[in-house]
Amino acid sequence: SLIVIMAVKTVERNYSLSKHTFQLEVSPNKLFTPNMTTKLFSKAVRINPGDIVFDIGYGVGVLAIWAALEPSISVIGVEKVEEQYELAKRNAQKTKVDNKIKFYHGSLFDPIPKGTKANVIIADVSGIADNLARVMSTNGEKWYPQNIPTGGFDGTEVINSMLEQAGEYLAPGGRLYFPVASLSSYKKIIDPDKKSGVAFSKFSNLEAKINATFPLEHGQRELIEKVGVPGTYEIFTRRSRNIWLGWIYEASNPIS
Repeated sequence: SLIVIMAVKTVERNYSLSKHTFQLEVSPNKLFTPNMTTKLFSKAVRINPGDIVFDIGYGVGVLAIWAALEPSISVIGVEKVEEQYELAKRNAQKTKVDNKIKFYHGSLFDPIPKGTKANVIIADVSGIADNLARVMSTNGEKWYPQNIPTGGFDGTEVINSMLEQAGEYLAPGGRLYFPVASLSSYKKIIDPDKKSGVAFSKFSNLEAKINATFPLEHGQRELIEKVGVPGTYEIFTRRSRNIWLGWIYEASNPIS
């Protein structure tokens, strides 16, 4: 079924994240579409009974809704793109979890009331260099449609800005989950070999919960090398296949 919201056409798709399956309205090539990384987050993130969860950059609401279906007590989400904010609210109503989620429209932690803290922060924010994010697609669907923010010039700007702020929003013993992709200058975020990067300067406990390899489709390596800025990506070859790497990290014990 085809629906129109704020001049954005949507389609309905089913999503299975860990033990929950639910239907969402999405708008491929217009808004951010939940992808393989979204699924990996649901495997990496641990939500305990009674946890307060923040979802920073929730897109059309998929991980916020998943977190509300888990044994959390409440979910707070922040999203920068107005059309995604509107659609996420609708998706939460559709999934009957809107009474458990408070959605805000804004940037990173800005709209969250001062003093509000989370046991779990899910920050699936943009982490791919701008030039690459704009040209990459999977099965004909763009990763980052034109009005969706990317990770900035080298893919690290949004994540590092989030890492700078996240510690003050974590409750004692709280956990932050964030993505790192080799389609960025990722060692500026976290370089495990050198124990360097913004993540190491802000958190004393860091653990890669997910290590994922993503195969490149035919012609994508050439495209990346054509439009990408040297130093803002790293491509690997495994068994003659071109791949990029992704990690989902859990951070805890903020360094004050």
